[in-house]
Amino acid sequence: MKRAIVLSGGGGKGAYQIGVWKALRKLHIKYDIVTGTSVGALNGAFMVQKDYRSALRVWKNMSFKSVYNKDLKEDINTLEGKKELVSMYAKGIVIDGGMNIENLENLLDKYLDEKKVRKSKIDYGLITFNLTTLKALSYTKKDIPKGKLKDYMLASATCYPVFKKKEIGENIFIDGGVYDNLPINLAISMGATQIIAVDLKAVGIKQKIKENSCDIITITPKNKINSFLVFDKDSSIMAIKCGYNDTMKKFGKLDGNYYTFKKNNLNKNYIRHNRKFIKNLKNIIETKNKNIASSILSITSFNKLLEGDSVKIKKQMDETIEYLGKIFDMDCSNVYDIVIYNSALLGNIGKLNNIKEIDSLIKIGSIKKLINKKTTVEYLYDKMLRMNEKNKYKKELCNLALLFPKEFLGALYLYTITKGI
Repeated sequence: MKRAIVLSGGGGKGAYQIGVWKALRKLHIKYDIVTGTSVGALNGAFMVQKDYRSALRVWKNMSFKSVYNKDLKEDINTLEGKKELVSMYAKGIVIDGGMNIENLENLLDKYLDEKKVRKSKIDYGLITFNLTTLKALSYTKKDIPKGKLKDYMLASATCYPVFKKKEIGENIFIDGGVYDNLPINLAISMGATQIIAVDLKAVGIKQKIKENSCDIITITPKNKINSFLVFDKDSSIMAIKCGYNDTMKKFGKLDGNYYTFKKNNLNKNYIRHNRKFIKNLKNIIETKNKNIASSILSITSFNKLLEGDSVKIKKQMDETIEYLGKIFDMDCSNVYDIVIYNSALLGNIGKLNNIKEIDSLIKIGSIKKLINKKTTVEYLYDKMLRMNEKNKYKKELCNLALLFPKEFLGALYLYTITKGI
């Protein structure tokens, strides 16, 4: 078996690939081939020379000035910083014919060891596009003239017109992403029988994969990471964490989808809370004096939960847990213990001082326009806490469940872990 790591292009998103590499090291997964396009070609060279620490150092200290010969005065996370970034790129493209990336070249001079790459038993390939001949080209390390590895790596990563075009001899090159931003076919041609492809979902063309029996595992960001044009320390650190988490989940070592939990945490959470969760659902929907809403709810998707299918119930609970994380703006780069995560959810519930105002909005049918998802969950949760044996609020909750099914289940989950029946 020959295993290849295939790294897509994606500019500032490239930090995610270092997180993937961190996980592969943790899992003791070895590889024989690395292929990459653009930033994937740069990260790929570090993987070939097995210099994880240098790659991590580069990305953990990433900044605008790490790539270009200019720096931003404003914080990129502010509106002023974003405006300055756009202005900087616009000036570089229109006036200067592309940004000058001499600082990126200096970084490669500092950390790239061409001799190590060539001596490594791990093969290496990249994609670039020859603008002079209008042909896409693939190069393995044996194809690249000695002393020119850095030049061809930069040729693969020259995101024109953002960057200046790359000249090598009499030829002009631009980013390989204009032809194949995820060079799986190159890895296959180099003899790969198993591929771990890291697709950053950035701008670029992906070629159709050749017919073959190659086993392909694709890892891609579950959460939004920084723009490919943003080079920023904090964004890179978050992307590294996300790359690690997504890879560990892909190989079954951590739980979750958008959020990440310790192994078996979600299953333990299901075992602990599922009966109470369903009992609380029945208590609201199966009211003694059924109204139209409760009758409709009993034949909708809620009924699938009431049927007691453990697979569907667990799936819904897991989705609801992550939905709450999103609307309460929980950090998606953490690895959570579910008990601590649940406590954090409850700690994020705000006290509503405008319940009467929301009640009046419901009566005139304007609630969807005037309250956000978080407030809706908090409002429904408050109603559940104030339910009593006389079914007060239950009919109202049935009506609202039809309007806000996700928020209703979110409030129900919070109610269940707080109190419940």
